[in-house]
Amino acid sequence: MTTPPVIYWFRQDLRCRDLPGLLAAAATGQPVLACYILDDVSPTAEAVMGGASRWWLHHSLQALAAELAASGGTLLLRRGTAPAVLD
Repeated sequence: MTTPPVIYWFRQDLRCRDLPGLLAAAATGQPVLACYILDDVSPTAEAVMGGASRWWLHHSLQALAAELAASGGTLLLRRGTAPAVLD
């Protein structure tokens, strides 16, 4: 029987250090599925992001993915409404 992963959903705080939720997920001993969901469908701030914000987000996600990879992890990137993606 395989151990189910713990999903850690990165939202606005795109860092690995000092995040209580990420530390708690890692402390379970289960695999951690780190993900970021770009919801540019719903009428939220992400849906109306300008070019500079999207540039910042792109480079921040690249840095986060590199930091996770350095510790053996992977960042799963998805696009859509969060409830649909998380299901």
